[in-house]
Amino acid sequence: MHPFLDVTKLTDEEIIERLGRAYTQMNYQVSMGHVPTVRSIKEVIVSLEEERRKRMDNIIAEETKKKYPNMNAPLEIGKLED
Repeated sequence: MHPFLDVTKLTDEEIIERLGRAYTQMNYQVSMGHVPTVRSIKEVIVSLEEERRKRMDNIIAEETKKKYPNMNAPLEIGKLED
């Protein structure tokens, strides 16, 4: 995680917007050969991508719980006869 960026306070739209700007800036800095700046921008990108992935995972988990509320309930398969 980048030390100067708290991605948890950003909205989904802000995350997407900042990702776009970060990729643009990183490509520019790569072409200029500024390796330390590229590394810093990559840290920002990783932080933003991780937060985006976490939010998507939470959305998928909530949708799965709504669709399959008893997904983790034990299955009754009956009794085995001797």
